[in-house]
Amino acid sequence: MPTDAKTILESLATAIMLTDGQYKIIYANTSAEQLFGMSRSKLRSLKLTDLINRHEKNLMENLSRALKANFQGFSASDIAVGIDPAHTISVDMSISQYSGKNKGLIVEIKSINYQQKLSDERQRRTQHLAARDLIRNLAHEIKNPLGGIRGAAQLLEMTFGKAADITDYTKVIIEQSDRLKTLVDNLLGPQRPNPMSLANIHYVVEKVLSLEAMATKDKIRFEKDYDPSLPELMLDVDAMQQTFINIISNAIQALTESNTERPLIKIQTRAVNGMVINGFKYPTSICVSITDNGPGIPESIMPKIFYPMVTSRSKGNGLGLSIAQSIVERHNGTIECESHKGKTTFSVILPIKKDVFKSEDI
Repeated sequence: MPTDAKTILESLATAIMLTDGQYKIIYANTSAEQLFGMSRSKLRSLKLTDLINRHEKNLMENLSRALKANFQGFSASDIAVGIDPAHTISVDMSISQYSGKNKGLIVEIKSINYQQKLSDERQRRTQHLAARDLIRNLAHEIKNPLGGIRGAAQLLEMTFGKAADITDYTKVIIEQSDRLKTLVDNLLGPQRPNPMSLANIHYVVEKVLSLEAMATKDKIRFEKDYDPSLPELMLDVDAMQQTFINIISNAIQALTESNTERPLIKIQTRAVNGMVINGFKYPTSICVSITDNGPGIPESIMPKIFYPMVTSRSKGNGLGLSIAQSIVERHNGTIECESHKGKTTFSVILPIKKDVFKSEDI
């Protein structure tokens, strides 16, 4: 069966680069672009040695011998790479020689941070699903007697309704039972998802922003940076609107409660290539990033922010992000979060195509 070597290289999660006989980079795949955060045209203007931290003396010595005839190739672990010495990333690197019309090096690079991210993502997903199942089982157990309590209160009210004191008590019981039922229904989540239909992600975001702009009365500035070339996706539009409402509402409340000066929420849409989501690599995905300039999320709850009932707000119930994550997962996507003081970004990542590869195979 004929194969296209370039297509295979572009599909790999491993960063691959080729150099010429003077260590100048002549090819870099998509994963290399993502790893170094620059385009391949920029990478092709550099030498391999430009990307390696100057403190990696052993590696530089091995490179000096890499183009000699008896070179057998080598691998190095925990190597610091990056253009800016102050912002390097740790990688595992393998270097081998190729020859033919020209002579140069094949460089394979795997980010240690990337491997850790995959491991953390699997662990977080497992813990999230376990916590969600536990909460849902508890919610089912609570819902049945709750209906009985409400019914008993109504019966008491009907039987002894003329007694003012009884009516006051039964009214409290019924109101609180209804409040708990609403909470339990939110914990159980949507039981009958809406059908999917083709929709533009910007249409969904704009609907949410129009609602939030009216609610905030121009007290918070919304900045938009859309990629108009993004294709339509198969979406549960109502559910996806709920996802963005939950995330943006959290940002608004954080900005309001912290009295942030010049509060800003920025929404950016982009196409991203080669994303690994829940153990599968998708050729192309859409990323919707929602960034606020608020106080940030406390470090103590960052690993648990998508768990049900976890919140840093005094009036929050901790369900919004858990519900949002469940909705996005139904679309084969994921939500990522990065946060520090002055900047919190939630990224909703939705795959465009369904031709996927297991992460173990790429």
